[in-house]
Formats: sequence, structure tokens, C-alpha cells
Amino acid sequence: MQNVKKLLVPIDFSPESEKALKYASALAKQIHAEVIALYVVEDILEEGLLAYVFPPDGWLYLDRQPSVRPIDVLLRERALDLWRFIEQTIHDRSSTNIKRMVRLGKVREEIAAVAREESIDLVVVELRKRLLFPSLATRKLLKIIDKLPCPVLLAPPSREDRSSRGKRARVF
Repeated sequence: MQNVKKLLVPIDFSPESEKALKYASALAKQIHAEVIALYVVEDILEEGLLAYVFPPDGWLYLDRQPSVRPIDVLLRERALDLWRFIEQTIHDRSSTNIKRMVRLGKVREEIAAVAREESIDLVVVELRKRLLFPSLATRKLLKIIDKLPCPVLLAPPSREDRSSRGKRARVF
């Protein structure tokens, strides 16, 4: 762990990314590393249609054409959301350097690109928990991991996430 100087945490504002960020921050504090929190605005649709995915505030009428929302405004809004998310998640940032990044593109490609550009040593993620089709979350994570040029660390489950099946064994 002494060679690990930069940790990347992909953020999607979910409870799982919150746990991954907390874990990466605690780890970075121990090993004196930098944390890069990355949020990717997915460019799912072709140019110009992104405004339909993120309609402007006050767009009340579905039959009228919405005004096009500038992509720089959307990126600034997401950067502020990322800032607030980190502020609410990590309360003691005194000894941890957290760099915030917002990118536009496909999640898998942007995470891999940032990992290469920033010389990331370790990516910290939390496995998303789904009630329906739990294997889809695992497949999506494996597709992301497959493109990364560095190792991936899954944040360990917290106490409330561990199943409490069975009875505890007594040791005498």
C-alpha cells in the first residue's frame, strides 16, 4: 500500500458510492494518498437530445419544444451536486485531499480515461445492491473493471449490510 498515491472513487450519488467514498477517504488518510471523486454525466443520447433527459426547470408543457439547456450549465450543476455530496459524506476533510471531477461521456470509458490520465493506483467501488436481477449490478461492475488499467478495491460491507442468518456459535 505504500505505492498507492491516488485513489479514484466513481460517484453516482447512491448510498453505495457514499460508502465507497467514506472507505476511500479513511484509507487515503492512513496511507497519505489523494482521493479523486469522479461523477460522469452520461451522454446516452446523441447531440441535442440531452436536454430531454435533463429538462429545464419550469418546463411544464410536454407538447411544446423545450429550450435547449447548455451542457456547461448542466456540468456546473453536477459539479455543485458533487461538492455537496462530498461535504455531506466526509465530515473530516482536514487530512484528506479530495479532488472533484465531472466528465461528460460514457461511464465505463470516462472512468478508464481518468484512471489513465491521472495515473490512478487504485479504484474504490461498492457493489450496488439490487432487489431485482442482482447479477446485473455485478455484470455492470465487471464490465467497468475489465477496462481499467489499475486494480479495483471493493469496499468491505458495513455491519448493517452483513446478513444475520443462522445462530452465533458460542465458544467456551
